[in-house]
Amino acid sequence: MNAATAFLAAPLKTLRGLPYVAWIILYCALTWGIFGALLGAVTPNLRAQMGVSFQQMGWLMAIWSAGGAVGSLLGGAIAKRFPPRRLLRAYTAAVVVALAGVLLAPSFGWLAFFMVTIATFETALFTVGHGLLAELSDEPEQRARIISLVDVGYSLGTMFSPLMAAAVLAANPNWRGPYVVFGFMALVMLLMTLQRRYLRSVAFRSDHAHAEATGQVHQPLDYGGLLRQPVVRWVLFAGVCSGLCEWGQYFWFVSFATEALGESDQVARMALGFLMAGMVTGRVWQAFVHSRWSMEQKIQGLGALAALAITGVWLSPADAPFVWLALCNYLTGLGVSVGFPILLGIALRGFPQEAPRLSALLMISFTVGAQIAALLMGELAEHFGLRAAYAVLVAAALSFFGAAWVLARQRR
Repeated sequence: MNAATAFLAAPLKTLRGLPYVAWIILYCALTWGIFGALLGAVTPNLRAQMGVSFQQMGWLMAIWSAGGAVGSLLGGAIAKRFPPRRLLRAYTAAVVVALAGVLLAPSFGWLAFFMVTIATFETALFTVGHGLLAELSDEPEQRARIISLVDVGYSLGTMFSPLMAAAVLAANPNWRGPYVVFGFMALVMLLMTLQRRYLRSVAFRSDHAHAEATGQVHQPLDYGGLLRQPVVRWVLFAGVCSGLCEWGQYFWFVSFATEALGESDQVARMALGFLMAGMVTGRVWQAFVHSRWSMEQKIQGLGALAALAITGVWLSPADAPFVWLALCNYLTGLGVSVGFPILLGIALRGFPQEAPRLSALLMISFTVGAQIAALLMGELAEHFGLRAAYAVLVAAALSFFGAAWVLARQRR
C-alpha cells in the first residue's frame, strides 16, 4: 500500500460505513453552505438592482440569521417528538416552497420574509442532522469527528458558492440567478427524503438506550438546566464569537474588498473562495485525521490563527495583492473551521443524551454571532465605513481565543 492509498483509506472507510440518512444530512449541509454564502456574494448586485443601503443589507442579514435561531428550536426542542424521516421531508419541502418565493419576491419586504423561511427550515434540518449523527458513536473524540463530516459538507458548499455565483453572474448579472441553481439542488434533496424504504427505521435513541450504551445515567435536562452548566455557557459564548467571525467574513468581505480596498467584484469573490477553502481544510482534518491534540488544544491554536488572519485583513492597505487577501481568508477559514463540531463535542462529553438540545443552543449562539455581524457591522459601515466595522471581527476573534483558553483550563 503506497502513501496516497494509506492516506485515503481511513476517510473512505468512514464514508462507506455511513447509513443512508447520514448522506441526506451531508447533502443538506452542502446546500446550507451554498445558501449561507450566497447572500454575501450577491450583495453588490442585489444592492444595485433593488436599491438598498448597507444598513438595509445589515437588517436583511440579521433577519435571515434570526430564522436560523427559530430553526434551531424546531430541530432541537421537538426533534424527539416526531419520526426524523417526517421532519426531514417536511422541512425540505418548506425550503423548496420558500425558495420559489425568493425568486418571485416583488419587494425587499417579501424577499426578507422568504429568506427567513429558508434559513429557518435549513437550520432545522441541520440541527436534526447533528442530533442523528451524534448518536452514531458514544466515544467523545469519534463523535466530534462524525459531526465534523456535516461541516465538511457545509464547507464544500460555502467554497463552491462564491465560485458558482461569480460564474452565474458573469453570464447574467441578475442577483437571483445563483438562487436558481440552489433551487435545483434543493429539489434533489427533497427527492432523497422521499425514499421511505431507506428511512423507515431511522429514530433517535431513548434516554434509557443512552444509559445502556454509555454505562452512565444522566438526569434529562431542559434548556434552562443546560444553560446553568458553566461548561455549556462558555461553549455558547465561544460559539457567538466564532459565528461572528465566520459570518462577518461571509457577509462583508466582498463589500470590504470592493469599497475599502478598491478590488473588483470578481477578484473579491475569488478571494472569498479561499475562506471556504480554509474551512474545508480544517474540517477534513478534523473529520478524518486522528490527532494527539485534545479538542480544547485544537480550538486554542486555531483561534489564535483566526485572530491573526482577520487582523491582517483589517490592516490591509488599498490595492492589497490578491495573494495576500487570499492567504488571510484561507487562514481565517482554517481558524474558525472546526469551532462548531469541537464545541459541540466538548458539551456532549458531559451531556451525551442532550445532543439535539445542545446542537440547537450552539446553533442559536452562532446565529447570535451572525446577527451581531450583520447589524452592528452594517451600522458601523453605514456611518463610519467598513474599515471601522471590521474592528468588530478582530475583537470577536480575540474573544474566541480567550473562551477556548478558559475551556481548556476547565478540562484540566
